[in-house]
Amino acid sequence: MNFDEIENALEQIRRDRPRGAKSVHQPATLIWAAQRATRGESRVAPWRDVRGQLIEIIMALGDKADGETVANRILGLRNSPIVDFQFSGSAIPAVGVRTDDWLDKRNPLVGLAGGAYETLADQSNFERFATLAIDGLPKPQGRLVREYFGIFAGYGEVPGIPEGTTFRDRAELVKRRVHRNGQAGIFGNREGGAESVVVSGGYEDDEDYDDFIVYTGHGGRDQRTGKQVEDQSFDASGNAALVTSHVNQVPVRVIRRAEPGYRYDGLFQIEKCWQERGRSGFQICRYRLVKAADIAGSGANLADVTVLPRGNAVPGRKATTVDRIMRLRALSRALKELHQHRCQVCDIRLLIAGRGYAEGAHVRPVGRPHEGTDTADNLLCLCPNCHVLFDNGEIRIQENLDIVSDYPNRGKLRIAPGHEVNVENLAYHRRLFPST
Repeated sequence: MNFDEIENALEQIRRDRPRGAKSVHQPATLIWAAQRATRGESRVAPWRDVRGQLIEIIMALGDKADGETVANRILGLRNSPIVDFQFSGSAIPAVGVRTDDWLDKRNPLVGLAGGAYETLADQSNFERFATLAIDGLPKPQGRLVREYFGIFAGYGEVPGIPEGTTFRDRAELVKRRVHRNGQAGIFGNREGGAESVVVSGGYEDDEDYDDFIVYTGHGGRDQRTGKQVEDQSFDASGNAALVTSHVNQVPVRVIRRAEPGYRYDGLFQIEKCWQERGRSGFQICRYRLVKAADIAGSGANLADVTVLPRGNAVPGRKATTVDRIMRLRALSRALKELHQHRCQVCDIRLLIAGRGYAEGAHVRPVGRPHEGTDTADNLLCLCPNCHVLFDNGEIRIQENLDIVSDYPNRGKLRIAPGHEVNVENLAYHRRLFPST
């Protein structure tokens, strides 16, 4: 089976979905199966072995994850030529029989068809397949799926490119997807943020201290002399991209000039951004970039992150690589976008450089002894003030979503379609602060 045939099969799956259906169940299942091919795992596996994995994946992606819903959506793939359901007997349950129970009893082998498995074992084919599989999902949800499965979307580590890899020239950087612009030093945009920057000494105000860099934005430089001749602005595309990465706390790839070519030096977090007068007397945009590994081990924000293993809704708490941090923050980002960065408790919407800012707050804390999950039903979208108050019991939410607090609030927790809060977790949170 070639890739064109796989693409046609995906298109048929989209056409067969009920009108308006935009759940992640089928896209996530297809990507899960295709990822098994890239890892060299068995093409098919017994339903009883994979049922729990798929439910946990759907739960982590914030969609309806009860066994019956998951079973029905996945069984809907049975007639696709790229999917292999190996049944004995009838291929559909009788009327009145629960699909989940029927599949559990039959225990079919589930996975990709042989031809699709062989084609999608290639990493580039897998990435194309995943992009097509999530086509039609809302943008935040699609990004969440990509980041959960570690599918390269331009940000973070490039698969197969370890830190220290060298490149002959800018053309090779573009070809290997490390810096996807042949000329500009910053690659990205205001909406999505910056993917990468090149540190080449082209700006007179740049300061490079190995594990941290004081980076100068782009614009206003005389190409002939290298001197600054005009003011810079945060409105310029590359400068705006770096501000977005700072606000969203998404690290960027740093590439340094290393004769005779370039060297990839890892992920750096944009810790601060500001404007000041440079050596030539003009306003310049400045960014403090700090090696991501240093932040993750320093006790700063990135260290205190819940780690959600793929297919496991039970997070542990430890410092980890920033590439995983990026993926595990995807759920929080999607939730905040769903609420348009507006606090569910007080309705405040903060803006930083024109960008919405809110925080994802766990209802039931993660880690021991609380063992809360890193799933959508255990998260709230809160402003920083309400986040601190909630974490310390000064805001509590009743089962009917009434807000109990002496601080200003909207009276009842605001909800958004597609985001349900687990009332058992709300009760657990209330029990943590019985005398408040």
